[in-house]
Amino acid sequence: MLMTSTTPETSRLAALAALDLLDTGPEPRFDRFTRLAALTFGVPIALVTLVDENRQWFKSRCGLDVEETPRSAAFCGHVVAQRAMLVVEDAALDPRVADDPLVKGEPYIRFYAGQPLFCDGHAVGTLCIVDRNPRRFDERRRQCLRDLADLVEVELNQARVATARVMADQALKSLNAELEQRVARRTAELETRLGELSAEAAQRKAAETSLRDAQSWNDTIVATSYSAFVGADREGRIMEWNPAAERIFGWSRGEAVGRPLAELIVPEELRAAHAAGMERFLATGVSTVVDRRIELPALTANGRRLTVEMRVGAYEWQGRRCVGAFLDDVSERNRTRQQLEEKQELLDAVLESIDVAVVACDAEGNLTLFNKKARMLHGLGQECVTSSDWPTYYSLFEADGHTPLPADEVPLARVLRGEVVREQAMTVAPAGRPAATLLASGRPLRSKSGRALGAVVAMQDITERNAAREQMETSERRLRAVTENLPALIGKVNAAGKFVFLNGRAIQFYGKSAEALIGHDVRDAYSEAEYAKLQPHLQRVHAGERSTFEDVIEVNGRQLYYQCAFVPQRTADGTPDGYYAMAFDMTARKLSELRQAESEERLRTITDNVPVLIAYLDADRRYAFANAVHASWLGVRPEQVIGLTVDEAFGPAFHAPQAKALEQAWLGTASQCEHEIVRKSQTRIVHSTFLPQMRGGRVVGVYILTTDATASRMHERSLHALAHTDPLTQLPNRRRFEQALAGAAGRARQGDRDCALLYLDIDFFKQINDRYGHATGDDVLVEFARRLRAGVRSSDLVARLAGDEFTVLLHDVRSEADVERVARKILDAVAEPFVLGAHTLKVGTTIGVGLASGGGLDPRALMETADRALYAAKEAGRHTYAILHMGEYA
Repeated sequence: MLMTSTTPETSRLAALAALDLLDTGPEPRFDRFTRLAALTFGVPIALVTLVDENRQWFKSRCGLDVEETPRSAAFCGHVVAQRAMLVVEDAALDPRVADDPLVKGEPYIRFYAGQPLFCDGHAVGTLCIVDRNPRRFDERRRQCLRDLADLVEVELNQARVATARVMADQALKSLNAELEQRVARRTAELETRLGELSAEAAQRKAAETSLRDAQSWNDTIVATSYSAFVGADREGRIMEWNPAAERIFGWSRGEAVGRPLAELIVPEELRAAHAAGMERFLATGVSTVVDRRIELPALTANGRRLTVEMRVGAYEWQGRRCVGAFLDDVSERNRTRQQLEEKQELLDAVLESIDVAVVACDAEGNLTLFNKKARMLHGLGQECVTSSDWPTYYSLFEADGHTPLPADEVPLARVLRGEVVREQAMTVAPAGRPAATLLASGRPLRSKSGRALGAVVAMQDITERNAAREQMETSERRLRAVTENLPALIGKVNAAGKFVFLNGRAIQFYGKSAEALIGHDVRDAYSEAEYAKLQPHLQRVHAGERSTFEDVIEVNGRQLYYQCAFVPQRTADGTPDGYYAMAFDMTARKLSELRQAESEERLRTITDNVPVLIAYLDADRRYAFANAVHASWLGVRPEQVIGLTVDEAFGPAFHAPQAKALEQAWLGTASQCEHEIVRKSQTRIVHSTFLPQMRGGRVVGVYILTTDATASRMHERSLHALAHTDPLTQLPNRRRFEQALAGAAGRARQGDRDCALLYLDIDFFKQINDRYGHATGDDVLVEFARRLRAGVRSSDLVARLAGDEFTVLLHDVRSEADVERVARKILDAVAEPFVLGAHTLKVGTTIGVGLASGGGLDPRALMETADRALYAAKEAGRHTYAILHMGEYA
């Protein structure tokens, strides 16, 4: 059927064009509604759309980058066509839109709700919300969307309503002016014909009466108007001043009439421009303000400045051109609007920029705030998730990082119950993302009247702080272990000139306790004369230069010969920040070569008996020292490697894992790496530290210290096993079960036999807990798990999901009869009385079985099948079982 110019679509497009909004820029008056809709319904996308002939264009968009989409692929086109709300709870299942490119492609719409917006009775667009996940949308939320759409519709039509009101005002003024002119002409005609036509005199009298009535009507309208009305003659003197003008400007009518308009309400700096404009208008009839709505400053009787919205009109009175204006005080409105916008922008900017995760919910537990840091931690945004599902959905754990956080212990749930939470430790560990350790604090939100508004929680990420502390402690232990075994006096001095570290040899050298040295000035450890000898070298190292020297010093009455090196430490930007001091006591060498030899022997004895590989490579990258541990760990005696490179001594396979870290040491940077040492049937996991020896600003050698980390790594693996085990029943937990189910799916694709999934829970378990207590309930769970495990094959997986929910994954199932035998065996085992201390309980279980066959196994579908079977078994009566094949409905 051909569409004519009078079709409804033509009228609708005309109404849309009349709004004059298509392809205009963003406006805060619309953007606040899309932000409010996204926050209210907890969706990532909210839009104000205008549906043109071939496209839908977004006047305001929140959470979407594109400005328009084709009308043929637009959900909003359906809303405009049916002129009623459209809700699609799962687009993938809705035949109307399932093949829509916006469903199959960006932005991957799964949920849509749109309410039409009307202009002149035509649906011209929508207020809609969009989610990438399916969701329910009840009548309460639908009414909320209608209410928001009504507000958007008012804003949409505001310009047209205001224009219509101005046009009506102008038309009334023009009508009055025209009527006055007609009356004047008619009066003149009646006066010339007064002596001739008495009938015409009567007619003139009637016309004058009508004019007075019209004038009275106009006076009544002006007098009762909420807007100030000010009329002025061609000299700019006030002719009309209604009660609203008295209220707004503070001048009474008697004070205002007859006085110049500029003198009363026009600010001094604008009076010249006002006078020039009036003169131009009266002379030419041309004005930039007539018949327009403008905002400008004005003065009150007490000198206060305010902002008014003015609509000016012109009319003729007795052959003279006059002006009249309606004025409204909009100062408070503008100030309030600006303050609200500034506060909202500030709040949004602060929440998105702070390095603290902030989440909030309303009084019903619906998430309303999820700032940028929170989204980064969870890898998710605010979703329509009930508070009981928060721990699972957002991967929340206790501080140990492994124990799932109970729903009632989630900080936001605690605050919602009325608690004040302060620094509760917890862990967020989303799958495929790094875990984060947090400190959560929050408090309930209440109105001034005490009404509950919701809850807010701030979470500080302390992962890096904890890791840095652990790394620092590890580094300090490693440094202490190394320095205590080196034949040198080693110390660290901060930028303030105070000792922050001294090894045992240094403390012994000074002859004082560690407490008397650490934290005290270096000056306090020396006499004035000895400190004066050190001062030039201290000045150099504090300036960022390395200083190496030899000298003799008297300490506690003894003369000691030493070689010393002051090495500056620098901050990340290169600023000197203290220094390291290393001194080698040469007194013994100078006094006696024998004593030196004994010292070397002692060093050899220490290094040979420390369970650490200790070696030194000289400037030619060849072994100059290797302790005896090389023989037990690597099967090579120390003397056999002296003079050889690492490759030559132990081969490329031993050198390759350490090559990168060793090269960093040769470049002057201390480095570490972890690798394996394999000898015969033994494999060690070791940690190697490479310390460059600097001399004259260049690396002259590298110290290598390698420690055995095998026990630590084995401990980490045992912790991994604990993370996959239920601590009460010692059965595999939900994580282990999901991994096993995924593995079963992979084997099914390779053609293995069928498998079955059993869902079980304990009948009336809550009543057991309520009557006998949770301790007895735990005993029931443990005994139930033992009987369940004894009732299946060792190759089958028995797991506890949560509470009294258990699963059994049966592999290599030949037929449905196999599954029935297992189910009956479990029922018989559980039916035996549970003797638990002083209590003997009768316990039952209900079993739902999902059976996958034909070599195809979808884990989610199999879980849903077992769940349906469980509910079917419960409907058939407790302590029984039901079996459904995957894809079959109960």
